[in-house]
Amino acid sequence: MTDIQHAHVRPATIDEKHDDSGKTSLSPGDESPSRLEVGADIGLWLSEEETLARARAHPDDATPIFVAFATHDVDNPRNWPKWKKWYITCFASFLNVITCLCAGGYSSASSDIATRFSVSAEVATLGLSMYILGFALGPMVLAPLSEYYGRSPVYIGSWFILVIFQIPLALAPNIETVIICRLIQGFGGSAPLSNTGGTVSDLWERNESGKAMMVYGASSTFGPPFALVLSGYIVQQLGWHMLFWIFMIITGGLWVIMVLTLPETRHSIILEKKAKRVRKTLAKEGAVSPAVFENISDAHNKAEKRSIHTLFAVNLTRPIRFLLTEPITMGAAAYNGFIYGIVYLFNTAFPIVFGPGGHDFNTGEWGLAFLGLALGTLAAAACHPLQERYYLKCVAANNGKGVPEARMYQARFGAFLLPISLFWFAWTSYPSIPWIVPIIASAFFGAGIYIVILGVLNYVVDSYQTYSASALAGVILVRNVVGAGFPLFAAQMYGKLGPEWASTLLAFLSIIFAPIPIWWFYRGEQLRMKSPWAREHFGQDEDAPH
Repeated sequence: MTDIQHAHVRPATIDEKHDDSGKTSLSPGDESPSRLEVGADIGLWLSEEETLARARAHPDDATPIFVAFATHDVDNPRNWPKWKKWYITCFASFLNVITCLCAGGYSSASSDIATRFSVSAEVATLGLSMYILGFALGPMVLAPLSEYYGRSPVYIGSWFILVIFQIPLALAPNIETVIICRLIQGFGGSAPLSNTGGTVSDLWERNESGKAMMVYGASSTFGPPFALVLSGYIVQQLGWHMLFWIFMIITGGLWVIMVLTLPETRHSIILEKKAKRVRKTLAKEGAVSPAVFENISDAHNKAEKRSIHTLFAVNLTRPIRFLLTEPITMGAAAYNGFIYGIVYLFNTAFPIVFGPGGHDFNTGEWGLAFLGLALGTLAAAACHPLQERYYLKCVAANNGKGVPEARMYQARFGAFLLPISLFWFAWTSYPSIPWIVPIIASAFFGAGIYIVILGVLNYVVDSYQTYSASALAGVILVRNVVGAGFPLFAAQMYGKLGPEWASTLLAFLSIIFAPIPIWWFYRGEQLRMKSPWAREHFGQDEDAPH
């Protein structure tokens, strides 16, 4: 059988709107590596071995060849052993925990920093807000860089920034140094925000990624409150300078492990390397014509020159378009922004409720109060298999096709945990009420944020698929800008309204957002059909590699 007989016709080339997706356009039911592409690009999709064999057999045939993964290609991250996929998933998720530790842990030191540099509490709080602002700006730059250079270089390079800028923080001579270094650190520490979700998608097919997403979701919501649990006692016992030295040791150790053990997972980068390897092999043999050599490229780029300028243009403009025109992205961004705003606002509110004048906890003890939030997220993560079971049941009933609305099954109830827990926290904040009561309330809030955030992010990814990178970039941008702003007015709000009414105000605001998961669960199909971006993937019958 010839290659052309073995090939089959595929649709025309990918629309230019796909530029930010990084996907190879291989669908799950189209895994044979030998096929013919028609339209602007005509050629054979062959594995690395098939490409070498064909070039050697037809040294003068200049038909374009696009190097793709074979069905059971060991270079395809989705074919790697499960232990390897789980190691990478857990390691990348742990980076989320640590970068959040560096973010929120600063709050334990802010009062000492304010005293050391003779500034107000609000100015000292800028150290937290600037880090979160770095979280917002970082993905806008790091996401296109990860598409152009791969995930591993971005992890390694940006994480090194987080490590090295612990030094000027520990030795800071003034508050300006602290604020500037924290902004730069937030930029470097945002790598897990822009990379980890993509890493999970690289490794796991959509319908088997539930447990991996459970781990990733837990790391994103467990990290911020857990930061205060550890950092409070470090600052109390060793001082704020040592906090940053300890952060440097932890992040530096992870950087070394990262360099030694974290492989590249982005499919387009791996395919590009395979195509280069084929061309290098054939060049050494010197057995094919230059025309054959020049017409071998990877299945992602298909002989087109990549432009980092174009990648940046798409990544900087399309998320804004999604935020301004897409109701799903608008709702996800607003809800995520509000939730993360409260999470980081609590870094200022908890010392007021549990510290001097409240329950009179010292720095270490009020930091330990965040354990309720942290344990609540873990409890919700333990219940996530029920959500995944429901989703897979809906997929089976839909002939194996994805059902984005099923992602909101638990979120419908989790959305009501937020106002209930905030009202509970508000009116049990009196010093006369045992401290454990508001901490239990915060645990239910932690469970609510895990259920809602994971459900919403999964819904966005499933709805937009190829364009999910742009949609999520918009969501993350708003989320972290709001997260950076909330701590700046927390002290004034809790000071003027009191802990009870300040938390009550947040509870009433959370009620406004509660209908979003319900709306998406019952009317999400109509919403997706109205979107030109989501409508393109309305059939939910693809799960292309990246």
